[in-house]
Amino acid sequence: MTRMTFPRRWRYEFIRVLDYFRACDAPRDERMSDAIELLQKKQKKDGRWYLNSGMSGRKYFDLEVAGQPSRWNTLRALRVLNWWNKKSSHV
Repeated sequence: MTRMTFPRRWRYEFIRVLDYFRACDAPRDERMSDAIELLQKKQKKDGRWYLNSGMSGRKYFDLEVAGQPSRWNTLRALRVLNWWNKKSSHV
């Protein structure tokens, strides 16, 4: 649950949950702060987030390489943090 994979498929992970709250523009809830802190800790020095592991099962091609910077995880993380920081300015 604390890994960041892509594509998501059937796995439920913390970034997916945060992205759901962002997508529905939920009000800021301090119970999410642990997940936000985890997301911030996973950011690398170059400002990107990495793909923790590839998905198992049948696939036609790899979208990204495990252990390397992930454009999709970075996009999702930046969207979530932007949403979270906007909400904190309204509290």
